[in-house]
Amino acid sequence: MVSTEKKYYTIGEIADLFEVSTSLIRYWEKRFKQLSPQKSKQGIRKYTSEDLAKFKMIYQLIKEQGYTIKGAQEILKNSTINSGFKAPKEVIEHLKEIKSFLQNLHKDL
Repeated sequence: MVSTEKKYYTIGEIADLFEVSTSLIRYWEKRFKQLSPQKSKQGIRKYTSEDLAKFKMIYQLIKEQGYTIKGAQEILKNSTINSGFKAPKEVIEHLKEIKSFLQNLHKDL
């Protein structure tokens, strides 16, 4: 596992840490304006700890919680995520409750 004490991470290190492809990371960079690492003079991406935290939030929304890219974009756009990049737990919990309610309602039909 990559140490979180580093100043910068490469795209390969991020890919290894989250077990995703580098092409997925580049794709998400295009889709999420919040994810914009610095680039060296040679064009090599340099991810900071803040970039790592942003990537982790996007990863959690899409890969772990099952949001679509558009859904994740809306959550990031409508939350305080940009200032502190922390997911609004109340909103996520409320959405989970609604999802559960709708699934149960669907079963009863």
